[in-house]
Amino acid sequence: MLPVSLFSLVDDQLPHHKRMNLGSARNRIRANHSANADVRVYETTDREGGGLHIAYVHYGPGCWSNADRVTYIFEIPTETLTEL
Repeated sequence: MLPVSLFSLVDDQLPHHKRMNLGSARNRIRANHSANADVRVYETTDREGGGLHIAYVHYGPGCWSNADRVTYIFEIPTETLTEL
């Protein structure tokens, strides 16, 4: 099951979409957090009213050699975080 959606935005290019499992998403968010990226997590709801966590990871100028701005947006259903 791949419940997490990842949207990657590089400069002003169209976003790239990828699905992944929760473990992979957690590892990527933690790795980005330790790499001096601006990491924020928001709790909200999706269009149908279900719980949703948004993890926003942003790298500013100077972090990447081939891009000025890189942003990762993870959409994580809340029920995925609370499943045993």
